[in-house]
Amino acid sequence: MNVFIADACGFCYGVRRAIELASHAASGTHTLGPIIHNPQVVARLAERGVSPVASLDEVSTGEPLLIRSHGVGPEVYEKASEKHLQVVDATCPHVKKAQQDAKKIIEKNKNLIIIGEKAHPEVISISQWGANRAIILDREEEARALPHMKEAGVVVQTTFSQEQFKRIKAILESKVDDLEIDMTICTATQQRQQAAIELAGKMDAMIVIGGKNSANTGRLAQVCKEQGCPTYHVETAAELDTAWFRGMKNIGITAGASTPDWIIQEVVKIMENLQADATEVMSEELLDQYDYEENPKKGDVVEGTVISVNDDAAYVSIGTKAEAILPKKEMAVPEPAKASDFVKVGDKLTVEIANNIKDEGSIVVSLVKMKKVEDWKEVRDAFENDQLVECTGKEINKAGLVVSIKSLRGFIPLSQGDIRFVKSLDYLVGQTFQVKVIDIDEHKNRLVLSRKAVLEKEREAKREEAMEKIEEGAVLEGTVVKIMPYGAFIDLGGVEGLLHISDISWKRISSVDAVLKQGDKLQVLVQKFDKERNRISLSLKALQKNPWIAAIEKIEVGDVVKGEVKKLLPFGAILAIDPELQGLLHISELTEKRGANVKDLVNIGDIMNVKIIGIDADKKKISLSVLALQKDEEEQEVHDYLEHAKQQEESATIGDAVEDK
Repeated sequence: MNVFIADACGFCYGVRRAIELASHAASGTHTLGPIIHNPQVVARLAERGVSPVASLDEVSTGEPLLIRSHGVGPEVYEKASEKHLQVVDATCPHVKKAQQDAKKIIEKNKNLIIIGEKAHPEVISISQWGANRAIILDREEEARALPHMKEAGVVVQTTFSQEQFKRIKAILESKVDDLEIDMTICTATQQRQQAAIELAGKMDAMIVIGGKNSANTGRLAQVCKEQGCPTYHVETAAELDTAWFRGMKNIGITAGASTPDWIIQEVVKIMENLQADATEVMSEELLDQYDYEENPKKGDVVEGTVISVNDDAAYVSIGTKAEAILPKKEMAVPEPAKASDFVKVGDKLTVEIANNIKDEGSIVVSLVKMKKVEDWKEVRDAFENDQLVECTGKEINKAGLVVSIKSLRGFIPLSQGDIRFVKSLDYLVGQTFQVKVIDIDEHKNRLVLSRKAVLEKEREAKREEAMEKIEEGAVLEGTVVKIMPYGAFIDLGGVEGLLHISDISWKRISSVDAVLKQGDKLQVLVQKFDKERNRISLSLKALQKNPWIAAIEKIEVGDVVKGEVKKLLPFGAILAIDPELQGLLHISELTEKRGANVKDLVNIGDIMNVKIIGIDADKKKISLSVLALQKDEEEQEVHDYLEHAKQQEESATIGDAVEDK
């Protein structure tokens, strides 16, 4: 039996992006509906505190909310804003485009037709962006039943069958005079369907892996069946029945866009083991054709003596008519450069029969298999006693990393390689590290390991140590580990806190990554710590002096300053009197004329002298006046005039006195 995997299968970009956002979300985050149509992934996220809710009514004010890849309608965003929810938008970019295309069609006053499943959440969200005025259809019969239309726009569910779409499109072209089609079927969906079609045409049977409620997975199964190929749709490897494939030679495997790599790998491993078991049965049947009673059977352990050695192998006498061959690859892992470097003539060895089928007059024996028995025991003890084992990364494949544990080969699925999401474990090749055994079966040579479990345990230990240092009001040093649209996650030495975008700076910033970068080290203030929910709210700006307060300390009521008109209001004008300060020049302080219009008196950009007549530090308000300044100037003129007149009078009086004398 040969096992083939479709060229394109498994997570698409949109789903992978949604899972990455969910994986990095804080515990207590809600997803509006299951994040993807895969129960196993949803269950794993729930264990980490990221769980689905049916509606926003189940989400408390201010809590984090993750919008799944299927998208939602505009009213959800509005309601989330009203409840001040911390929204993380994981809507697939392709779905987002379909939503906007639907909105544009309605804005053009055209009929909107959505081709897709009526009950699918993606289709529902697209319809909502189309003001719920869409005609939704997914069958040719429904398209034929439509009345004639002058004009219409078409949007398609991103995971819809391309072949089915083409058939419906042909019908619509005969029904609508002016037909605008936005081809929104995702290219990843097209590629998966095409790869499945091509593979199914060559296989004896197809296995389609994915959630039973996943539309795109169901369509993969459908297109495989349409090729006349027996097709089995399973969610997990546990559903496989080996009897399905009895007598078959070529088996194909594909998976929906919501199917994680670790589930695909489990199915692949079972089918490869089935292939190995079939080969073993065939070998034993061949063995029965030979009548060598003096030959031991495969798996027997015998004593032998090395009677000859060359570069590639040693020949061992085990009491049979023909000597047994001990190839250098069966001597040790890794194999020695030369067999003569490992054994010598006369060495006494305990070996295991690796192959008791007559092959050029010799039987193959192995020292490695003997060593494997010991190594399997050591690994099983570690598994049963929840202990760690050491391994070395050897090679990567699409699904994860192959490692060696002494003489054994093990496998680390991609999802078990690291705490964070990674696309490849290539950085572990050649590295030696500890892992936890999570699945073991010596008979099937199955050894599944987890590095993630070890890292999580280490992180938990660091987290507990770090939690002891955390208290509200503490100033700690942290490292930026993740940049999100709504803020940055800061590692405080084993535990992460959220630095919200509003707590980064006193000044308004356009985006988080405009001021912070991953790896930045900074001092932050713990402003809120919820130990029960493991939530830490941090602030950077709390450690900085409010620039408004710093600027206000330089001025006081009565000062005359220059101001630039920045904004005109019905009741006055806003003037900038400092880079950090703005004040209100009320129209009553600008002119005494009743019914005057502000825009007739000043223009944006005007520079003018104003007097500060009020400062409210609590409300951050500054009141300005032109009339008060004019009044001061008038009073000064009167004062100057009186002073001048007084001096004139005194001068005249003295003069008269001198003249009289």
